[in-house]
Amino acid sequence: MHRLEPGMFLRLERAAGTQLRLLSGQVWITESGQPDDVFLSAGQSYDVVGTGRVVVEPQAATATLIVSREPASVRTRRPSFDGHRAAGS
Repeated sequence: MHRLEPGMFLRLERAAGTQLRLLSGQVWITESGQPDDVFLSAGQSYDVVGTGRVVVEPQAATATLIVSREPASVRTRRPSFDGHRAAGS
């Protein structure tokens, strides 16, 4: 189980076949190679179809999610503050 607070993100590498199930909050998901981003609310899930990178970021409040099959690399981090801001910030 992963708890993501505002300002944190979860990055999954080589995540094909992984399911993300959101228990609480809302998240934004972007998957490398996929044309559209996904927004989930509590109770919804998302199946990773590609083999590339997936980034999950909470929207405005803490989010709790379950990663059903741990991919080869999972990192939960706060963004670095090096003077760059994410688009839309």
